[in-house]
Amino acid sequence: MGRNASTRSSYTTLSLPLDVIEPHPDNDYSMDEDELAELVASIASDGLGQLPLVRQLGDGSYQMIAGHRRLEAYRRLAERDPLAYGELPVTLVEGLNDSQATVLLNVTNLVARRLSQEERGARYAAIGREVPALRAADPSLKGVRTNDIIARIVTEETGQAVSAATVKRAIAAERRMREAREQAEKLTGELDENWRTEASTGLIDPLTLKEISELPAPRQSDLFVQYQRDELTPAQLKARIRELRPKTQDDARRALQTAVKCVEDVQVMARDNVPIPQGLVHKLRSLIDQL
Repeated sequence: MGRNASTRSSYTTLSLPLDVIEPHPDNDYSMDEDELAELVASIASDGLGQLPLVRQLGDGSYQMIAGHRRLEAYRRLAERDPLAYGELPVTLVEGLNDSQATVLLNVTNLVARRLSQEERGARYAAIGREVPALRAADPSLKGVRTNDIIARIVTEETGQAVSAATVKRAIAAERRMREAREQAEKLTGELDENWRTEASTGLIDPLTLKEISELPAPRQSDLFVQYQRDELTPAQLKARIRELRPKTQDDARRALQTAVKCVEDVQVMARDNVPIPQGLVHKLRSLIDQL
């Protein structure tokens, strides 16, 4: 694909003081405290293992590309033993521009972690956002579809074959789930805890979530029990919501409009000499009187 499109470059191994290494601004993964404690213990017992990847910036400082958790683990170990852990062994990747560094950051996150479908799609999308800059630096990429470029980069850098179709599906799934979650987050003040958790999966459309959020809290709780117990389909869930939703003047208007239309249809039948059950006519009159 070419050196500018992928992140192939030269590598140098060295040790750096911890305070000269800055995190990459696009590293958006949180650090689980339990996992971090395990990593600290593992490094103290068995050593670092795979070296973090860094690049050098124009001002002489270094920027982490892959290894943010290992850097944090070293900082915690240095508090106990600064002589042993005051410097971090790293692999310096030379010649990376900003776009290539961002691509490499996301590629390494694809293989360094067990990712959900949404997380994997987000990594592919992040690589895709750098494609215009990669095209500008590498004329051979002009006319090549973005998903093909992403697939080639991931395949070259990881050794794991990825197709453009896989990339496209993952990005589309991430976008659907993100949009659904963003819509749901606007309702978190009204959805109860169970439904907020369910909303974060992106499996329920925003309109259905909005209807659930309008239910009183006890009815939301009852509905969630039914939803899980009966494994409700989206259509069944919508039907249950309609049953539980408090009735409004608009509901009454719609019901009466339907009733009027039905009576009008019966009048046409009567004019055509269709026998009309008089008992039902009397019941209708009684109900109208009660209204």
